Amino acid sequence: MLKEYLQSNLVFKNIECESFKDVLAAVSEKLVELSFVSEEFEEALLIREKDYPTGLLLNGYTAAIPHGGAEFVKKDFISVVTLKNPIVMNRMDNPEETLTVDTLFILGFGSSDLHLTALRQLMEIIQNKETMEQIKNGKELQTLI
Repeated sequence: MLKEYLQSNLVFKNIECESFKDVLAAVSEKLVELSFVSEEFEEALLIREKDYPTGLLLNGYTAAIPHGGAEFVKKDFISVVTLKNPIVMNRMDNPEETLTVDTLFILGFGSSDLHLTALRQLMEIIQNKETMEQIKNGKELQTLI
């Protein structure tokens, strides 16, 4: 199911960003340009991340799955972002704590049912350390699922 929402033009490899806000600015610009979202999507994700952090500490590595802003999604998508240098984000399971994240999966789904299904499937994938290493090393997620 996830493959249909992954597109190579929404994969950002080894980009340089200083913060989560910078990541969203870079990705949102492309999402708006390609008519996946309206301009309000970026701000909706920033607000949601502040209230409900998405940083995950997994088996010796980290990732984040920012999502939300369903009302601003025009076409469902998953964007994969790897960073040249990690950024600081708050933890999902303990919002007062921070961690450094170098891989993000930005989700945009207009339907909450579809969103939850995609989130569950993505969580299964990213809990595999080998798969995450391959993504960090430039392998396309489409080829791994």
